[in-house]
Amino acid sequence: MEMVQLVKICLQFLCSSDTETFVEKSTSYADRHEMNIGALKGSLRGLLNFFKGAARKYLSQALIQEDMMRFGFDENRAKIVASSWQAHFLALSRGIAGQTLVVNKLVDMDWRFGVTSSSSELKQVGRTFLQLRLQLDKGNGAIETTNMELSLPQFYEFLQEMEKAKAAMEFLT
Repeated sequence: MEMVQLVKICLQFLCSSDTETFVEKSTSYADRHEMNIGALKGSLRGLLNFFKGAARKYLSQALIQEDMMRFGFDENRAKIVASSWQAHFLALSRGIAGQTLVVNKLVDMDWRFGVTSSSSELKQVGRTFLQLRLQLDKGNGAIETTNMELSLPQFYEFLQEMEKAKAAMEFLT
């Protein structure tokens, strides 16, 4: 049952991303079971990577159980781990979506609409375009400015993709 406790510690961390609580629970677990913290860290890293990948691929409870049995768990323990996975699945999905949005978060956007008035190519004259200046939070407090120039069809395609992303994020929250 010790392994099941370890799995629950990992799943709770992935749901909340509370590093302090994770370290505290991991250290307490190592002390309680008289384990070397270095060896425990390796196991934790492996479990965290497995569950992150499983969450990204939306693995079912049955697939988690199957994988756990391949890793050497007996059927009963594999069922318990898979049940824990299922219980945490929604929170895991939300947590991963939230972590994804932390990087390259849109801080500000300016736009300008223009029409090409002269060009060396006759077909380009009168072409409409949109210039976008995006300020993105890179996740570590640094702000990066990105400039784009889009034709009108490209802009509408970009807008459509942004609306799809917004709808997906609203669905998850």
